[in-house]
Amino acid sequence: MVEGPGCTLNGEKIRARVQKGQCVRELRGSAVNGKNSASCPNNIPSLTGCNYTGVETLGKELFLYFGIKALRVHFGMNGSIRINQSDKKEQGKTNPVAVLEVHLTRDIICFYDSTVDIRNATECQEKKRFFEELDVCSSKFSFSRAECEIKKQHTRMLCDVLLDQAILPGVGNIIKNEALFDSGLHPGVQAGLLSYKQVSHLVKMTRDFTLLFYKCRKSGSALYKHYKVYKKSNCGQCSAKITVCRLGEHKRMTYFCPSCQKDKPQDIDISKLPTRNSLIGWAQRQSSSDLYEHVAKRIEEHWTCEACTLINKPSDNQCDACLTQRPKVSSDSINEESADLSSDLVKYPCNNFAKSLPIVKLNKSAAFGNTTLVLTDFGAKPNFSTKNVDHLSTMNSSFDVCENDKGCNKQNVSNKRSNENKHWTNNFNALNGCTGSSNWNIFNHPQKKFKIEHEAQDKSTNYSTFPSH
Repeated sequence: MVEGPGCTLNGEKIRARVQKGQCVRELRGSAVNGKNSASCPNNIPSLTGCNYTGVETLGKELFLYFGIKALRVHFGMNGSIRINQSDKKEQGKTNPVAVLEVHLTRDIICFYDSTVDIRNATECQEKKRFFEELDVCSSKFSFSRAECEIKKQHTRMLCDVLLDQAILPGVGNIIKNEALFDSGLHPGVQAGLLSYKQVSHLVKMTRDFTLLFYKCRKSGSALYKHYKVYKKSNCGQCSAKITVCRLGEHKRMTYFCPSCQKDKPQDIDISKLPTRNSLIGWAQRQSSSDLYEHVAKRIEEHWTCEACTLINKPSDNQCDACLTQRPKVSSDSINEESADLSSDLVKYPCNNFAKSLPIVKLNKSAAFGNTTLVLTDFGAKPNFSTKNVDHLSTMNSSFDVCENDKGCNKQNVSNKRSNENKHWTNNFNALNGCTGSSNWNIFNHPQKKFKIEHEAQDKSTNYSTFPSH
């Protein structure tokens, strides 16, 4: 059975590949020739000459709009569509006969193993608006309204309630069985016996597995790997024997675990129910950017220069050696990454792929020549304090002591220190946009001060480099 997620994806394919405004030039297929008695062949040819105006989906139904007319498509058990398929036949294979081929001005839409008929476009649009909040695949799905609809079904079994397209459009047999298992409820339990929390949890599990269904079908992942009871011989949770029977008003095939799913709702503790894998985290109405925040993107990896093969850091936009620009990541690669469900590339805490930290470079004249002090702030928010300025002053004094040890004149060292202190002070003030001795800014992490032992004759000389506050 093509359930709601499959129908939704078919609508998305048509919406993305078929442009609106095209005229219907020709209609072909068994529905036009009258071989499909389930459809209305006498009305379908009336679409010839109409302009295609859009497509909508509701549960398991797809509506193609042609002005005041609408083509309703139900995909049944194995229905499918093909857009602009090739006319070439593969060797040893015969192409299936389409139920309906809609030949537009530039595109061709083919429907297979489906039921088609003509409806009034206005009525279809009104039906879409009325049931949109109950469609489990819709972005406008309303949990509260779905809960109210289920509570109204007092004596009906849950297996019938979930499959009723007037209550939850889009739910099929797969979603029914897996959602009941996730809720811990026996399929034969009457809806009126459930508590408010159990009804809410049942709706949530139905919606979650539906979105998981949709994600797997869209990305090409195997949905059967997430089955716990559907077409299983043993329970995916407790390994007990699965019970298979035809249950409900329409005798649909039902799978359930008699050990995990209780026929008495009062015995169920929702907090102790098993949970699925991490894909359910995606299904719980979270955005993909939040789910894959811990996964490193390709633009956040180390990259190799195409010219000199140097491996550069993720934050570099050009090669450090030959200044060759970093190659751009194609949009196809980005789309493949967004569809990939693996999380092999993990951002470790030590690798915050952010912009380079701000640095301060200060030129210093020492006994052995000119040198440059490179000061980097590793704090999240720079908070310049006086203590750290004192620390830099101490470092400056240490340099001066080294010069003094080399035989420099004490008076020259004192004068040189005074000039350099003024130079450093002006640099800090200009960097931080402050004047005078107010708003001292340097780094927010307190540093341990160096201990200085002066070997000068006058040990009482004060080497304070900054005025006291």
